[in-house]
Amino acid sequence: MTEHTAARAPAGSRRNHTSGRDYTAGSLHRNIWLLAVPMVLEMGLVSLYRLADMFWVGKLGADSLAAITIGENVRWALSGLAMGQGIGGLAVVARRVGEGDEEGANHATLQAMLLALGLATILSLIGYLLSEDLLRLLGTEARVMPQALLFLQVTFIGLPGFLMVPIVNSLLRGAGEARLALILRLVGYGVGLLVEPVLIFGWGPLPALGVAGAALSLVGSQWLGFLGQLGVLLSGRARVRLDLRHLRVDLPLMARIFRISLPSTVQMTLRSFSRATLLGIVALYGTYAVAAYGVAARVFMTVFVPGFGLGNAAATLVGQNLGAGKPDRAARSAWLIAGYNLALMLACVAAIVPLAEPLVRVFDDSPQVVALGAQALRIFAIGYLGSAVGAVLARAFDGAGDTAPAMFINLGTLWGVQIPLAWLLSQLAGWGTTGLWVGVSAANLANGLIFAGWFLRGKWKERQV
Repeated sequence: MTEHTAARAPAGSRRNHTSGRDYTAGSLHRNIWLLAVPMVLEMGLVSLYRLADMFWVGKLGADSLAAITIGENVRWALSGLAMGQGIGGLAVVARRVGEGDEEGANHATLQAMLLALGLATILSLIGYLLSEDLLRLLGTEARVMPQALLFLQVTFIGLPGFLMVPIVNSLLRGAGEARLALILRLVGYGVGLLVEPVLIFGWGPLPALGVAGAALSLVGSQWLGFLGQLGVLLSGRARVRLDLRHLRVDLPLMARIFRISLPSTVQMTLRSFSRATLLGIVALYGTYAVAAYGVAARVFMTVFVPGFGLGNAAATLVGQNLGAGKPDRAARSAWLIAGYNLALMLACVAAIVPLAEPLVRVFDDSPQVVALGAQALRIFAIGYLGSAVGAVLARAFDGAGDTAPAMFINLGTLWGVQIPLAWLLSQLAGWGTTGLWVGVSAANLANGLIFAGWFLRGKWKERQV
């Protein structure tokens, strides 16, 4: 047991000496939106960058669009091994802040960052060396392979900075620093949005780099954001801070963060591999189908931005209120946020269904891509109503540090429903790409229903972190 865990006082027994709003008291609705609005804007910025990325790369043609779609899926499949560490760190930091343990929150922040940085560095090397093999495993077409390989190798070289930005922001959100996390994201992605078209198409003496320019813009902007995060944490301007005078490796605390993170790490990794597997099935129908799937997926990722922000707010509120000894308030927070997200998703779906073709045409005006992408958007719309609830409650489990239920539910619906159903309907039933879209939608509906039932059981309230 470390000095930090030994010195921990029972929930509510110490005042929180850090600055910032107390999210364990006052109006729930106000607290939700004080956290959610910056988080929604942060996720919106990420999504805006991804849409801009697809827009500019789409100008290079369907092959380039397919290349970055495949490359991103491979990168995320391996990135999930490190990304899950942000969830474990968030749960511990949020609990310590709720308890009023400033020193413990600072220490947990440092250990979570050291653990994640080590994993990210290892994955960077592995991913770079295995890039071509992974692309071949997914059945990447020969004409797409050179661009996909170039994009993937460049992103793996810069992977540590790329991964540390969302991980550190998870820790900041756990401490209730939603506005600061947004500002730090603005630094990196703002620069990326400005330089990406220049790197892709060239300008003056600068050569046109194509998909390599898209990859360089991504990793460069994220490294800039990571350096900004380090500067803020070292300066003490955040609710949690890094003090390098006490820099040391706390293996017991790292092990605890890792244990909390492990289900989420497994979930993120296998979720990414399920996307890669689904993409492999989509690839059976050609480059146009892959490009259409990439466009439809990104459009809905953009639509889902409020859900990601609201889910992050749920994680923070659940973690801090459990730390303060207020489990019922934690539960009410999660249900209110899930209701907000479902209402927002209904409004988005009502707008997207009649505008599916124009939305796809913004990114690729090939008739084949427009037809397939519009069909995917309309079918996906039904399932995302279930995802609106499931995404929030999954993050509520994460904030409680009870990450195993989210892992089993998400993996069960992905590997037990989505992949088998997509394969059966598209291949055996002869529905083609329609069967793929229906399989995805059915899995998302099931996911939301199961999460709601499991959350009602309330066992997560007893989780010790």
